[in-house]
Amino acid sequence: MDLGFKDAAVLVTGGSSGIGRATAIAFGAEGARVAITYNSRKDAAEAVAEEIEAAGGTAYVVPMDLSAPETIAASVASVVEHWGGLDAVVGNAVDWGNAGFHDRPTKVEDGPAEWWVPIMRANLEGNYHLVQQVAPALRRSAHGRLVLISTDLAERGLPGSWPYSAAKAGLHGLIASVQHDLGADGVLVNVVMPGITLENGAHRVIPQPALEQIAAGFSARHLPETTELADAILFLTSPRTKAIQGQILRVTGGTLLPA
Repeated sequence: MDLGFKDAAVLVTGGSSGIGRATAIAFGAEGARVAITYNSRKDAAEAVAEEIEAAGGTAYVVPMDLSAPETIAASVASVVEHWGGLDAVVGNAVDWGNAGFHDRPTKVEDGPAEWWVPIMRANLEGNYHLVQQVAPALRRSAHGRLVLISTDLAERGLPGSWPYSAAKAGLHGLIASVQHDLGADGVLVNVVMPGITLENGAHRVIPQPALEQIAAGFSARHLPETTELADAILFLTSPRTKAIQGQILRVTGGTLLPA
Protein backbone atom coordinates (compact mmCIF):
# COMPACT_ATOMS: atom_id res chain seq x y z
CA MET A 1 0.00 0.00 0.00
CA ASP A 2 1.25 3.46 -0.92
CA LEU A 3 1.07 5.51 2.29
CA GLY A 4 1.60 8.81 0.47
CA PHE A 5 5.08 9.65 1.76
CA LYS A 6 6.80 10.06 -1.60
CA ASP A 7 9.01 13.17 -1.28
CA ALA A 8 7.38 14.08 2.06
CA ALA A 9 9.65 16.04 4.43
CA VAL A 10 10.04 14.14 7.69
CA LEU A 11 11.90 14.70 10.96
CA VAL A 12 12.63 11.85 13.38
CA THR A 13 14.38 12.91 16.57
CA GLY A 14 16.69 10.36 18.15
CA GLY A 15 16.98 8.50 14.88
CA SER A 16 20.37 6.86 15.38
CA SER A 17 19.11 3.69 17.08
CA GLY A 18 16.14 1.62 18.21
CA ILE A 19 12.63 2.77 17.34
CA GLY A 20 13.91 5.97 15.78
CA ARG A 21 16.24 4.11 13.44
CA ALA A 22 13.55 1.64 12.36
CA THR A 23 11.08 4.48 11.77
CA ALA A 24 13.52 6.58 9.77
CA ILE A 25 14.38 3.64 7.51
CA ALA A 26 10.68 2.84 7.06
CA PHE A 27 10.04 6.42 5.96
CA GLY A 28 12.94 6.08 3.55
CA ALA A 29 11.43 2.92 2.06
CA GLU A 30 8.30 4.98 1.32
CA GLY A 31 10.39 7.50 -0.65
CA ALA A 32 10.40 10.25 1.98
CA ARG A 33 13.05 12.86 2.68
CA VAL A 34 14.08 11.96 6.21
CA ALA A 35 16.00 14.12 8.67
CA ILE A 36 17.23 12.45 11.84
CA THR A 37 18.74 13.99 14.95
CA TYR A 38 21.45 12.65 17.22
CA ASN A 39 22.91 13.86 20.50
CA SER A 40 26.35 12.27 20.82
CA ARG A 41 26.53 9.44 18.26
CA LYS A 42 27.09 11.21 14.95
CA ASP A 43 28.68 8.11 13.44
CA ALA A 44 25.61 6.00 14.26
CA ALA A 45 23.31 8.66 12.78
CA GLU A 46 25.35 8.78 9.58
CA ALA A 47 25.16 4.99 9.33
CA VAL A 48 21.35 5.22 9.60
CA ALA A 49 21.37 7.92 6.92
CA GLU A 50 23.05 5.44 4.60
CA GLU A 51 20.35 2.89 5.41
CA ILE A 52 17.63 5.44 4.68
CA GLU A 53 19.10 6.15 1.26
CA ALA A 54 19.64 2.46 0.54
CA ALA A 55 15.93 1.95 1.29
CA GLY A 56 14.96 4.56 -1.30
CA GLY A 57 14.75 7.81 0.67
CA THR A 58 16.88 10.91 1.06
CA ALA A 59 18.61 11.56 4.37
CA TYR A 60 19.80 14.56 6.39
CA VAL A 61 21.54 14.43 9.77
CA VAL A 62 21.49 17.19 12.41
CA PRO A 63 22.58 17.39 16.07
CA MET A 64 20.05 18.03 18.85
CA ASP A 65 20.06 17.86 22.63
CA LEU A 66 16.64 17.53 24.30
CA SER A 67 17.96 19.30 27.38
CA ALA A 68 19.13 22.36 25.40
CA PRO A 69 16.22 24.28 23.80
CA GLU A 70 18.55 26.31 21.62
CA THR A 71 19.74 23.14 19.88
CA ILE A 72 16.14 22.07 19.27
CA ALA A 73 15.40 25.40 17.60
CA ALA A 74 18.58 25.19 15.53
CA SER A 75 17.90 21.62 14.43
CA VAL A 76 14.33 22.32 13.34
CA ALA A 77 15.36 25.50 11.53
CA SER A 78 18.09 23.59 9.69
CA VAL A 79 15.71 20.83 8.62
CA VAL A 80 12.98 23.24 7.52
CA GLU A 81 15.51 25.19 5.46
CA HIS A 82 17.04 22.02 4.01
CA TRP A 83 13.71 20.38 3.05
CA GLY A 84 11.76 23.59 2.45
CA GLY A 85 9.16 22.59 5.05
CA LEU A 86 7.97 19.71 7.19
CA ASP A 87 5.12 17.24 6.69
CA ALA A 88 5.65 14.77 9.54
CA VAL A 89 7.52 14.91 12.83
CA VAL A 90 8.25 12.02 15.21
CA GLY A 91 9.42 13.06 18.67
CA ASN A 92 11.38 9.95 19.61
CA ALA A 93 14.53 11.32 21.28
CA VAL A 94 14.88 10.43 24.95
CA ASP A 95 17.08 11.39 27.89
CA TRP A 96 17.50 8.60 30.48
CA GLY A 97 19.38 10.78 32.93
CA ASN A 98 22.86 10.18 34.28
CA ALA A 99 22.07 7.50 36.86
CA GLY A 100 22.51 3.83 35.96
CA PHE A 101 19.57 1.47 36.34
CA HIS A 102 20.87 0.07 39.63
CA ASP A 103 21.99 3.49 40.88
CA ARG A 104 18.53 5.02 40.94
CA PRO A 105 16.97 5.71 44.34
CA THR A 106 14.25 3.25 45.30
CA LYS A 107 12.37 5.57 47.66
CA VAL A 108 10.76 8.69 46.27
CA GLU A 109 11.98 10.82 49.18
CA ASP A 110 15.54 9.91 48.22
CA GLY A 111 15.25 11.31 44.70
CA PRO A 112 17.41 14.47 44.61
CA ALA A 113 16.38 17.46 42.48
CA GLU A 114 19.62 17.25 40.51
CA TRP A 115 18.46 13.82 39.30
CA TRP A 116 14.71 14.48 38.92
CA VAL A 117 14.78 17.92 37.27
CA PRO A 118 17.05 17.21 34.26
CA ILE A 119 15.02 14.12 33.28
CA MET A 120 11.75 16.03 33.51
CA ARG A 121 13.09 19.01 31.62
CA ALA A 122 14.59 16.99 28.80
CA ASN A 123 11.76 14.54 28.20
CA LEU A 124 8.78 16.84 28.84
CA GLU A 125 9.98 20.39 28.33
CA GLY A 126 12.29 19.27 25.54
CA ASN A 127 9.40 17.80 23.59
CA TYR A 128 7.30 20.87 24.35
CA HIS A 129 10.02 23.00 22.75
CA LEU A 130 10.10 20.59 19.82
CA VAL A 131 6.36 20.97 19.29
CA GLN A 132 6.69 24.75 19.47
CA GLN A 133 9.45 24.79 16.87
CA VAL A 134 7.85 22.42 14.34
CA ALA A 135 4.31 23.81 14.66
CA PRO A 136 4.62 26.62 12.05
CA ALA A 137 6.01 24.27 9.39
CA LEU A 138 3.39 21.60 10.12
CA ARG A 139 0.61 24.19 9.83
CA ARG A 140 1.89 25.10 6.36
CA SER A 141 1.90 21.47 5.22
CA ALA A 142 -1.03 20.06 3.28
CA HIS A 143 -1.03 17.10 5.66
CA GLY A 144 0.95 17.96 8.79
CA ARG A 145 1.38 15.07 11.22
CA LEU A 146 3.00 14.88 14.67
CA VAL A 147 3.63 11.79 16.81
CA LEU A 148 5.30 11.83 20.21
CA ILE A 149 6.73 8.59 21.60
CA SER A 150 5.70 7.75 25.15
CA THR A 151 6.20 4.58 27.22
CA ASP A 152 3.94 2.14 29.01
CA LEU A 153 5.80 3.14 32.19
CA ALA A 154 3.56 6.22 32.12
CA GLU A 155 0.68 3.88 32.98
CA ARG A 156 2.15 0.83 34.72
CA GLY A 157 5.14 2.51 36.36
CA LEU A 158 8.45 1.07 37.53
CA PRO A 159 10.20 1.47 40.88
CA GLY A 160 12.62 4.38 40.73
CA SER A 161 11.30 5.73 37.41
CA TRP A 162 9.18 8.58 38.78
CA PRO A 163 10.73 11.42 36.74
CA TYR A 164 10.84 9.50 33.46
CA SER A 165 7.33 8.07 33.87
CA ALA A 166 5.95 11.47 34.88
CA ALA A 167 7.63 13.22 31.96
CA LYS A 168 6.26 10.73 29.45
CA ALA A 169 2.78 10.92 31.01
CA GLY A 170 3.04 14.67 30.55
CA LEU A 171 3.25 14.11 26.79
CA HIS A 172 -0.26 12.63 26.91
CA GLY A 173 -1.63 15.83 28.41
CA LEU A 174 0.40 17.94 25.97
CA ILE A 175 -1.05 16.16 22.94
CA ALA A 176 -4.58 16.24 24.39
CA SER A 177 -4.43 20.04 24.40
CA VAL A 178 -2.27 20.64 21.31
CA GLN A 179 -4.77 18.70 19.17
CA HIS A 180 -7.22 21.61 19.53
CA ASP A 181 -4.64 24.18 18.44
CA LEU A 182 -2.87 22.40 15.60
CA GLY A 183 -6.03 20.58 14.58
CA ALA A 184 -7.54 23.91 13.58
CA ASP A 185 -4.94 24.03 10.80
CA GLY A 186 -5.38 20.41 9.74
CA VAL A 187 -2.48 18.95 11.72
CA LEU A 188 -3.06 15.55 13.34
CA VAL A 189 -1.22 14.91 16.62
CA ASN A 190 -1.03 11.59 18.46
CA VAL A 191 1.04 9.50 20.86
CA VAL A 192 2.54 6.07 20.24
CA MET A 193 3.18 4.11 23.43
CA PRO A 194 5.74 1.29 23.28
CA GLY A 195 6.24 -1.31 25.97
CA ILE A 196 9.13 -3.75 26.05
CA THR A 197 10.43 -3.48 22.49
CA LEU A 198 12.78 -5.87 20.71
CA GLU A 199 15.28 -5.24 17.96
CA ASN A 200 16.07 -8.21 15.73
CA GLY A 201 14.28 -10.42 18.24
CA ALA A 202 16.41 -9.38 21.19
CA HIS A 203 16.49 -6.82 23.97
CA ARG A 204 19.58 -4.87 25.05
CA VAL A 205 19.08 -5.77 28.74
CA ILE A 206 16.63 -8.65 29.18
CA PRO A 207 18.00 -12.21 28.49
CA GLN A 208 16.27 -14.21 25.77
CA PRO A 209 14.74 -16.91 28.04
CA ALA A 210 13.24 -14.18 30.20
CA LEU A 211 11.87 -12.43 27.11
CA GLU A 212 9.99 -15.55 26.08
CA GLN A 213 8.49 -15.86 29.53
CA ILE A 214 7.51 -12.18 29.58
CA ALA A 215 5.92 -12.41 26.12
CA ALA A 216 3.78 -15.34 27.24
CA GLY A 217 2.37 -13.10 29.97
CA PHE A 218 0.81 -10.64 27.53
CA SER A 219 -2.52 -11.15 25.79
CA ALA A 220 -0.88 -10.94 22.34
CA ARG A 221 1.74 -13.52 23.42
CA HIS A 222 4.17 -11.38 21.49
CA LEU A 223 6.52 -8.48 22.29
CA PRO A 224 6.71 -5.87 19.53
CA GLU A 225 9.78 -5.28 17.39
CA THR A 226 11.09 -1.81 16.56
CA THR A 227 9.84 -2.36 13.01
CA GLU A 228 6.31 -2.89 14.34
CA LEU A 229 6.54 0.40 16.23
CA ALA A 230 7.67 1.98 12.97
CA ASP A 231 4.60 0.58 11.20
CA ALA A 232 2.33 2.17 13.81
CA ILE A 233 4.12 5.51 13.55
CA LEU A 234 3.93 5.56 9.76
CA PHE A 235 0.23 4.70 9.93
CA LEU A 236 -0.48 7.69 12.19
CA THR A 237 1.70 10.11 10.20
CA SER A 238 0.41 9.06 6.78
CA PRO A 239 -1.73 11.42 4.68
CA ARG A 240 -4.04 8.40 4.32
CA THR A 241 -4.95 8.80 8.01
CA LYS A 242 -7.39 11.68 8.33
CA ALA A 243 -9.50 11.29 11.48
CA ILE A 244 -7.24 9.94 14.24
CA GLN A 245 -6.56 12.88 16.52
CA GLY A 246 -5.31 13.23 20.09
CA GLN A 247 -5.08 9.48 20.66
CA ILE A 248 -2.65 7.12 22.40
CA LEU A 249 -1.83 4.09 20.26
CA ARG A 250 -0.49 1.34 22.53
CA VAL A 251 1.95 -1.05 20.87
CA THR A 252 2.79 -3.08 23.95
CA GLY A 253 1.82 -6.70 23.35
CA GLY A 254 -1.65 -6.19 24.80
CA THR A 255 -2.72 -6.63 28.39
CA LEU A 256 -0.81 -8.45 31.10
CA LEU A 257 -2.53 -11.75 31.84
CA PRO A 258 -3.51 -12.68 35.40
CA ALA A 259 -0.71 -14.45 37.25
